[in-house]
Amino acid sequence: MSQTHKSKGGRPAAGLRPGEKSSEYQRLTIRLPDESLALLGAIARVVDAPAWRVMVSALRAYSGEGPALSGEQRRAVRALLRLAD
Repeated sequence: MSQTHKSKGGRPAAGLRPGEKSSEYQRLTIRLPDESLALLGAIARVVDAPAWRVMVSALRAYSGEGPALSGEQRRAVRALLRLAD
């Protein structure tokens, strides 16, 4: 008789480090102009990451601790923003 293992349903934890859950992070609420929110959404789509990860990466890049968008990614973001207009 073989044992079957049930896998958990749903998505895996999505924190920055293994075992962390983004749902356990502190919450931040900000108001953004429409253009800034559209830019955040476009970047998230281009880099295929949730907006909170884009914000973390942007903060690291701004402080000199992480990479900025590549030229190709910047062009893709501008193209998405033009399509939204």
